[in-house]
Amino acid sequence: MLTIFKKIISFFKTLFLNGLFTVIPIAFTIFFLNFTYHFMYRFLEPLRTLEPEFLLRIPGSEFIIATLLIILLGFVLKIFIANTIIGFFEGLIAKIPLVRIVYSSSKTVVDFFKMPERDPKAHKVVLINYPRKGNYHLAFLLDSARDSYEKVIPDSERSHPGERYCKVFMPNSPNPTTGYFFILPESEIIHTDVTFEEA
Repeated sequence: MLTIFKKIISFFKTLFLNGLFTVIPIAFTIFFLNFTYHFMYRFLEPLRTLEPEFLLRIPGSEFIIATLLIILLGFVLKIFIANTIIGFFEGLIAKIPLVRIVYSSSKTVVDFFKMPERDPKAHKVVLINYPRKGNYHLAFLLDSARDSYEKVIPDSERSHPGERYCKVFMPNSPNPTTGYFFILPESEIIHTDVTFEEA
């Protein structure tokens, strides 16, 4: 009798856990979408004052306006003044000591997440030791640090004179657009055959 009772309890426990593990990712997704929607809604609310009367009756119309404005801006930059303005803007930023580091790092990561269109080597998937030696984590090789961060690493910290360093981005989970930015010696980077999409 006790054995049967234990089996029944175990059966219902299994059903409960199966249901729970099914609900958790769905609930998390709904929560994330709901949070993102309300955050963006508050952020875009000033656009409602610029909308014509007929658009105000459409729920979420500010998202449509914002998307169209971004597309228009992208078109104008792409066709007319992209290289001139962006080049001038980046030239100014390069003269500001702290800001240039933040801008160049964020631009590197943003450029990286554009899907690989030209050079697949620019989106190389690598393994790095994290959080300690012997544990491995997938990361993305951005580019060489030779002309930037490598200069600030003292020779006493290098394994050998003239050691080369690379910029590496390690994404977080479940949100891969955030993560850690590392300057690692080439000797600590393990190259893989994993594709960008698989990673």
